[in-house]
Amino acid sequence: MALTSLARISKAPKAALALGAFVGAPLVAAAGYTLISHAFFHRSNLGTANEIHLRATGGNRQLKDMVAVDNSILESAETNDRRYTIPSSVTLKVSSSEEIVNGFQVFHLNRRPINDRAVIFIHGGCFIAQPTPEHWKFASTIARRTRAEVIVPLYPLAPVHGALEALFFLEKVYCDAVEKYGATNITIMGDSCGGGISASFAQHLATLGLEQPANLILISPWVDMTLRNPDILAYEATDPILGVPGLQKLGLTWSKGLDPNDYRVSPVNGEVRMLRNVMVFVGTREILYPDARLFYDRVNATGAHAELYIGRGLNHVYPMHSIPEAKWAIDRMVEAICTD
Repeated sequence: MALTSLARISKAPKAALALGAFVGAPLVAAAGYTLISHAFFHRSNLGTANEIHLRATGGNRQLKDMVAVDNSILESAETNDRRYTIPSSVTLKVSSSEEIVNGFQVFHLNRRPINDRAVIFIHGGCFIAQPTPEHWKFASTIARRTRAEVIVPLYPLAPVHGALEALFFLEKVYCDAVEKYGATNITIMGDSCGGGISASFAQHLATLGLEQPANLILISPWVDMTLRNPDILAYEATDPILGVPGLQKLGLTWSKGLDPNDYRVSPVNGEVRMLRNVMVFVGTREILYPDARLFYDRVNATGAHAELYIGRGLNHVYPMHSIPEAKWAIDRMVEAICTD
């Protein structure tokens, strides 16, 4: 009996070691994952997981496949003038309504008697796509956290429409908002190509002699349709979402007869000294980073108030992703919108 007990006891440490190895392996892997995320990419674990997801679900392959790009443009020509409805998967936690302005839909979130300001949110989508569920979630968040009415204009899209039509349409939307709230209580905000349109539109307002909005918030703005900045080459391999060939084709389609270098298409080339309270959010793992930074530098050099928020190791439109860094970015936006 004593020998049997001793044998069982001698086997116990081996079993414990095996169990420890089984339990410890995931812990070691998790620690390594955290180390890579924080030390190498300078981002949260969720930030790394988000990029892995983006790559696994197709990433930028479609924007590098010119046949796929052409097919997307042709499909958009058939679908974008149809009546749009907010996706059923979206649960808005604020009120919503819509109206028709110059033939195009305009959505209003959080429109209440107590509103004392407005945000005009110009969505991205490569100039050919309507808002995604992520856009609505973001717009709803901004509406809930501010005293603002969030206006989402479904501007004319390519290839049937182009930059000039969009600017004229937004002029009406903006003037209506100014009449209600005053320019000093309006923020213009846009992501990706919507950020580029926002920057062009602010410059367009100056040519009309109209007052600038209180804030111009640009999220990963596409400010140069040509994408000829040589610095972009250093970011192309790490961007899991965007591809230069496809974007250049889409940008040319959006130009619709205008010189792609015209500020109404590529706002980085325009007059920026009149802009007011410009905020630029951009990640270091996206091809739009060099031009977005150049746009900020140009604004800042004029003496106009400008702020640049660089998401180290983060991807295109990172404030709209479900990652901790997005919350921090949104906090900064809300502060700006709510500042009197």
